[in-house]
Amino acid sequence: MRIGTWNLRRYPTSASEKAPDVMTFLEKQVADLWLFTEVNEAWPSTGGTLTVSPERRYGRPQDRWAGVWVRQPATAVRVPDEDEEGPVAAEEALCLTRITLPSGSPRPTLLVACSVLPWSGAGRDWPGLPSPRFDDQATFVLDHHLARIERARNGDEPIIWGGDFNQELRRPSAARSQAGHRLAGTVNGIARLQTAFDRLELRALSAPASEDAEAIDHLALSCSLLTAADLEVHRPQRRDGRPVSDHAAYLAHLPD
Repeated sequence: MRIGTWNLRRYPTSASEKAPDVMTFLEKQVADLWLFTEVNEAWPSTGGTLTVSPERRYGRPQDRWAGVWVRQPATAVRVPDEDEEGPVAAEEALCLTRITLPSGSPRPTLLVACSVLPWSGAGRDWPGLPSPRFDDQATFVLDHHLARIERARNGDEPIIWGGDFNQELRRPSAARSQAGHRLAGTVNGIARLQTAFDRLELRALSAPASEDAEAIDHLALSCSLLTAADLEVHRPQRRDGRPVSDHAAYLAHLPD
């Protein structure tokens, strides 16, 4: 299975100017599973099924924080709120999908979660976050997503959790620091996100050592799905040389 995560930037549709460049890149990758962020609910799902997160409280109704496109049969997973007061602000940034795996697979299903976590200043575009403090906002959303995933999981069902976490998992290298780059996210956020992955017994795949750029998009997998291969890092360009997105696309190949 070939899997990837990518922030499409600004919710493109098939009619968007950059749509041909997005589609060309996706077709070349021949992935079986994509975890998209900043995705339009009307984005073409040719050859598979696209599930998106709930409608946002701010912005156009078709613009969604997260979505999962999968080639295999899949169903959206909706976990009702325990307090029955409707979804909290964190709910709009989580997409949960259950994939039915081929006959003969070690497990019959796979739970896929795609998340977006707040960035510094997110409150302007994200009504309902509990505090103006970035760490508090990120904790609120991450804790909610973690609880949702735990409630949705069937026993020891394997998990793929990815998306745009707006948080690096390691501090900048000396070279990056000397060049004036700062940590994306916070030091507390590194431990917070790693603890969440550890709680589900997931391991975040690492970019190649040669990649020293900021990495806030992640793919974390159950140990039973782990591959020894590093993540592939792609930065597709449009025909005029401009980047398709301000985020890299990350892909990995999992053994059958």
